[in-house]
Amino acid sequence: MQALSRILLGIITAVLSVGLVIFGVQNTEPVQIKFLNFSSNNISVSLVMIGSVIMGAVLIWLMGLWREARLSLRHRREAKERALLESKNKALETRVKELERQLKSDGLLDTKTDGQAATKKSTSRL
Repeated sequence: MQALSRILLGIITAVLSVGLVIFGVQNTEPVQIKFLNFSSNNISVSLVMIGSVIMGAVLIWLMGLWREARLSLRHRREAKERALLESKNKALETRVKELERQLKSDGLLDTKTDGQAATKKSTSRL
């Protein structure tokens, strides 16, 4: 599936690139560009188009970089949290075993046939 999506992306990129080249070759007339305080005279449409494509590609790359950084930070945070929870789980399991041993030594704990622990009901303590 991933190979198919890469092939499809490559085909779309190639078609768009060929379309941009054809547009640039057919539109070589100079134009005036105005953007905020920037003004330029006599720049060909193809140069404006190439500049726009390059700026768009840089913006897409920066957005991807930002996304990767966020995912990396989330992964690190989740790994730390997972390690903390695993250590807490291990400590709790150790505590449960200690308490079971203590109950067995006091004679308050019987083991069932399925391996689970059950407390004895002591009539002498009631």
